[in-house]
Order: sequence, then structure tokens, then C-alpha cells
Amino acid sequence: MKVVGVCRFSLIGRGDWKDYQNKDEAEIAAAIRQRAEMLFAPKRIEQRLKTFELLTLASLKAQTDQDFQFIVLASQLMPPAYRKRLNALCAEVPQVVLRYFDLSTAPDAQRQVFTELGLEMPKVVQFRLDDDDCLCREYVEILRSALAEIPETDEPVAASVRGVLYSVTDGPLTGVYHWPAEYFSAGAALRGAGRSIYEFGHFALGRRFKSVVIEDHMSLATNSGVNDTNITPHLVKKRGMELLSADEMENAVITHFPFLTDDALAVAGLIDSEPEGPLPEEVIPAPAWYTNLANSAYRRGFYIAEDEFALQFTQRATERLYVSFDNLSDARASTTMRDPWGYAFAQKRDWSHLGVMAFRENWYRSEELFNELERLAAKDFFSRFKQVIFSGTSMGGYAACAFSSLAPGSTVIAFSPQSSLAKAVVPWEKRYSKGRKADWSGRYSDAATELHLAQKVWIFYDPLMAEDRLHAERMAGPNTVLLKTRRAGHFSAQFLRQMGELSSVVTKCVEGSLSEGQFYSTYRQAREYRRYLEQMVLHVIENGTLPSMRRLARALENMHKPQLLLTLQNAIRERNAVDADKITDTDLEGRSVSQIF
Repeated sequence: MKVVGVCRFSLIGRGDWKDYQNKDEAEIAAAIRQRAEMLFAPKRIEQRLKTFELLTLASLKAQTDQDFQFIVLASQLMPPAYRKRLNALCAEVPQVVLRYFDLSTAPDAQRQVFTELGLEMPKVVQFRLDDDDCLCREYVEILRSALAEIPETDEPVAASVRGVLYSVTDGPLTGVYHWPAEYFSAGAALRGAGRSIYEFGHFALGRRFKSVVIEDHMSLATNSGVNDTNITPHLVKKRGMELLSADEMENAVITHFPFLTDDALAVAGLIDSEPEGPLPEEVIPAPAWYTNLANSAYRRGFYIAEDEFALQFTQRATERLYVSFDNLSDARASTTMRDPWGYAFAQKRDWSHLGVMAFRENWYRSEELFNELERLAAKDFFSRFKQVIFSGTSMGGYAACAFSSLAPGSTVIAFSPQSSLAKAVVPWEKRYSKGRKADWSGRYSDAATELHLAQKVWIFYDPLMAEDRLHAERMAGPNTVLLKTRRAGHFSAQFLRQMGELSSVVTKCVEGSLSEGQFYSTYRQAREYRRYLEQMVLHVIENGTLPSMRRLARALENMHKPQLLLTLQNAIRERNAVDADKITDTDLEGRSVSQIF
């Protein structure tokens, strides 16, 4: 099965632009000049060359299946300097075929290249990819696999991943969104058609042809303000786009686009880019801990900073010391002038607080940090408090567990923690490439061996996340309580916060009053939240029976979740070839998801 991608790189095509319609030759020539001026304006073309290199081509280089071709259609009107740079970029990827055209529509240009290469459209799988978008690394492999399950006939078959990580990098709606779309242009595919994929509207492919939608994978698209699409609040609402938190975005990148460099993440708006110069001092706000040390009733503390970390201590009451550790999102912050993770939580409860701040994504693997924390322990810093609590999430959760041995008898509260990233210890852990590259020899390299001195350990994790479950199981012990935040993914703390229960749960852990039954009773309300429902829909589609799919569809209808309902209805249609709108499970009328599952 031949797989061929096609990309229009600022192609100017006579006949495929509405401003050419009903114009004479002089007017068309003027329109072409205006179009070229817009497409090759320095700001726009520089941005497109950057996204093409760091996102589009990077995703092609990272494909797990390298058996494909990728045709780039560009305009001969492109200024020579930009053509030279585009030539150099394309030459680095052996699958890329770059061709320039005078005035040609994308379908006509594609047909010319197909003829040159001896490709026949009915015998290939075509896919689209724009010059500012990105495929997940398994795209070609899963596309080939999904289509291989459908017998080849004369009938064309369309294919798409379900979901887009959509990054808006300019304007009032700047942010990273999850767009639950099928047949978005990035990765929309068509097999067995005698015409170019550009001759069909990409969103209509799934309705026009027999369709296969690939779950659990997504594409990445960017909108930098120089795109054809104008993002508005109405459009965001209409498309069902959901603004993601930093943790949610990070998990999507780790799962689907781990090959992206820091420069790529920055150009895609997924991390803050480096400032071109230092900000004026007056516009950098002082963090709350600094202001409070100067102005509040609690003016005793310290701040110790190194290149990779900082320790910030505020002394309040002596009964409890809350030791918190930054997570990966904090480590990626653009400034070190910020509060440690958990600062506001400790302040609100009048607890003393030691915030361990991370300035690198190295999982706190720093000899200097080890020495500083051990120096504090040797000076009885921890022992002067009646209770010491170590807490963090993900990378910070690992640190909370690993360093808890510095204060025997402590309480540990860790959300989605890793036990280690040492290859010899956890060979199944393939996430967090930067963390795995750190030095995992020496002290505190395995949190599972450090927890035996703690009085009580609370670990929150989603058992459906295989790696998180294995880490949690490694840290199980007589003093450990494993609490399952099912369908929260790698975001157990954030999910509890969205439910309004995080502070209450942590406080009860500190007090030792949280029981497993009490927690799971509280957690049942998670079933009303979109993240939980999305995971439930995917699980039922993959593993459920037709009756269970119908029950969930009725519940989603009662809960007014149209996008999730549509996803499930499509799956039901595929399962039994009947219209899901005819579901007649009247015994479920008015029942909620929590009553069914």
C-alpha cells in the first residue's frame, strides 16, 4: 500500500482562489501580485519556514513507518532567498519531493507530480498536511494498519485520527485547545480515489466516503495569526474546543509528539519562547513569598538558589512543615521569580513551608540539591516540626517520595508520581526523555526504597495509565495507601482540583482522617466531568458490548453532552450498522452516568 502525503507550501493557484472569479486578465494579474505579497511577506514566510522545519518535517522524520513519500507543492513566485532555504530543508528528508509551479491549482500540480513519479491516484493512499501542522509519530503506521483491515474495492475509503491539539499563538484567544474533530486537514487521508484529495472538502470526507476513524491519536495544528482561519469565541464554542491546562497539554505532547524539540514546542506555542532581551525590571512582579516575607506577620525564612533549583522557606507555625516540589510545568516556566508549587496552599493553612523549586527538567537529580537538603536535616531543620509533609505531582511526586527519608516519620502525599526513571529500575518507562537522560546513579535514585521511614504515604494514580500504575505498585508497602483516580490520566491532582476536592483531600491526608471508602465516595462525582466521560467513551468503544454502548449513549444524551454522544453514536453505527438515534432503552430515562457505571 503506497502512502503519499501532499503539502501546499504557499502555492499560488489560478482558479482555486475566490478573488480570481469574474475578473479580466489585468485584474487577475493584480490579484496574483497581491496574493504573492501576502504569502511572501517576511513575517509570514519566516513563520511558515520555521513551522515547516520544526513541526511538519520533524513529524515526518519521526515516523515509526518510514515507507512513504511526501510531495511539497510550492510557487515559482517565491523569492529566490526563500526558495533556497526551502530547498535545503526538503533535502534533509529523503521522502520529500519538492516541486515549483507557475500558476496551478493544487490538484493539477499534484497530478503533474504523480505522473512524473509514476503514481496512480486510485492505487495510493493520499494524506494532507499543511506547512504549519504536525503528525503524531505513529501516523503512517496506524494509517496503513487501519486501512489494511478494509478490503480494497473500487469504493474510496477516507481515514482520519480523532482529535487535534490546536495551538493559538496570537490574539485574545491564545492558548492550547483540544479540538475533538475528525477529518481536520492535518492527516486527513483518502484511499482509492481517482481524484486529488484537494478536490474534496476535508471535513466532508467522512460523510462522502466509507470512513475509518483512528482513536487515541491526534494531530497538531497551529494558528499564529497569519493563517486563513480566524479564531473567534463563536468558532471555539461551535467546534467544541476545550482550553487545556499546562499539565493536559504536556501529557498530550509526551504521548503523541515526544520528538518535538524545545524550539519546536516554542514555535508551536506549547512552551514559552526565550525572550529576545531582558525584560525591564519594573515589569517583573515580585512573587508572593518575597512580598509576604517583607510585609506579612511572618518575616523569617530564607531563599537559596542554584542554577538548577532553589529552596524557599517561610516560617509560620511550628506544628506543621509542608515541603512541596515543583512539577514539570513549573520547571518550564519562563522566569525563576515565582512562587513554589503549593505555596498558597500552605499559606492559607498557616503552615510553615519549604518549597523546592525546579529550574531544569532533571527530576531533581542534583548533587548540590542533595547536599543542601541533607545539610538542613543535619541541622535538625525538619525535626523541630511536629509533622513534616512531603508533597508533589508527577516529577514533584517522585521527589516527595524520594526525599521523605530525610525526615523519618513524615507524611507523604504524591500525585501520579514516578518511582524512578533509571532504565535498569524501570525499563518499561519510555516517557520523559529529558528526565531519563539525567544521572540516576547515587542517592535517592529509587523512591520506592526511601518510603519505609515515612509514617504514612498516600499515592494517587490512575490505574488505567500503565506506567503510573506500575510506579505506584513499586511503591506499595505497609505504610502506603494507594488511591485510584480512575480516568484522570496523569492528572490526578488537577482533576481533584477541578472537582473542588483537592484541598480537602490533602488536608484529610495530613490529618490522617481520609479513609479509602470516604475518598471513593467523594471521587464518584468525577463521573460528571468531561475528562472522565471522554475516557469512559473511549473505553466503552474499545472494550464494551453493544448494550453498554447504548446505555452510555442514553446517559450522555440526558447529560446534554452532544459531542461525546456523537462520537459514541458513530461507534454504535459502525458496530451494528443501525442508526444510533433509534436507541430505545427507556428504562434508562433520566439516569446519570454515576447510576449506570
